[in-house]
Amino acid sequence: MSTSEQLYDRANKTVPGGVHSNSRARVPHPYYIKKGEGAYIYDVEGLKFIDLIMGNGSIFFGHGYEPFYTRYQENLKRCEGLTTGWETELAVEAAETFLRIIPADRMRFTNTGTEAIIHVMQMARAYTGKNDFALVEGAYNGWVDGVNISNFPALKDVGDVNRPNAVPGAGGMDTRSIENTVIVPFNNLEVTRKLLTENKDRLAALILEPVMIDVGFIEPAPGYLQGLRELCDELGILLVFDELLCGFRVPEGSCQKWFGVTPDLSIFGKAIANGHILAAVAGKADVMETVANGKTNFVGTFNGHVYSVAAALAALELMEDGSAREAMEKKVQYMKTRFEATAKKLGIPAILVGRGGHFHWYFADDVVNYRDAAGSNVSNFITFANAMLEQGMMVIPKPLSHHAISVSHTDEIIEKICDAMDVALQKVAEQNNK
Repeated sequence: MSTSEQLYDRANKTVPGGVHSNSRARVPHPYYIKKGEGAYIYDVEGLKFIDLIMGNGSIFFGHGYEPFYTRYQENLKRCEGLTTGWETELAVEAAETFLRIIPADRMRFTNTGTEAIIHVMQMARAYTGKNDFALVEGAYNGWVDGVNISNFPALKDVGDVNRPNAVPGAGGMDTRSIENTVIVPFNNLEVTRKLLTENKDRLAALILEPVMIDVGFIEPAPGYLQGLRELCDELGILLVFDELLCGFRVPEGSCQKWFGVTPDLSIFGKAIANGHILAAVAGKADVMETVANGKTNFVGTFNGHVYSVAAALAALELMEDGSAREAMEKKVQYMKTRFEATAKKLGIPAILVGRGGHFHWYFADDVVNYRDAAGSNVSNFITFANAMLEQGMMVIPKPLSHHAISVSHTDEIIEKICDAMDVALQKVAEQNNK
């Protein structure tokens, strides 16, 4: 029995399913990683992989990236002996640096993206006096009942594209959350206008990923986000951007700057602290002040945890000038060119999409919404992903997933990734030609 099998057997005796997050489950067992170094991870069997998951995009600089950890340790020394429960100068400086990158009036730290979205929902209700929410079909905005709806729904369940069904994202949910949710299609302003207008008197906010990354990488059509901003203003509905994945990696550092659209509230996390536990809520001053003027609450023992804000300050200072993000952007575009040229040569309908370090592959000609993504060629993707794994590329073998590189993915490593993609595409072509 391998070391991984032994660990999995042990884990199953204490942990349901043997994993602490369902997303890590794999057949026949999850990977058990013992070391990270730059762009590489090493498992307990001694196998070495180029990491193309990077903590779901949270690891911006790389595993054990020395310039980051040097700053991080220096920051910790400024609050020696402290962990949590107090405000610190580090938290003030981290907030100031955050707002130099993200064009918002105010912000607060919390711990996870789901915590952040819960705060946003309460703030939106307190500000508008309305209870319900509109969500984008296929988007993942957290696992809490109020937003765990129609994320990754089966195509047989989604209903009419002009009036999508609200599909529970998990068992055990409060059924009232389904009734209180309006689902709208991404990149379809006409249908969204109709559905929001019908429900304007009960909707506190429209919550969306301005770029859908949890299902791969789907950009908004020209004018789409601007149209949503105008529509929400017209109907008295708050516009909320879920930039947990977009933030700090996409061009300009946020979709707000990239597309020139200012939401009322937004959430950030992942890359904010190079893999350390932290998230943030940011937004317009009048909406953010609901947590300070008694209209709603915003508490948490671990909010502004010293270890987390020390990591955030180190990460934000290193990424502030944008050069690291721009370097990753060039590498992703190079990967796109290489992948699509090989796919075209082999006659395989496939695209690589991404910006600023995030990327994904779709085995389809084009993808503009969730239904396109879910309808892409699953067999081709799985063959491709398994071939990448065989070549030491750590990927997620699920078509509706997303991938990322880091600052530590050098040009030499990018070439290895591209060579592996060429081999994997050849495997797809061989499968299709049988």
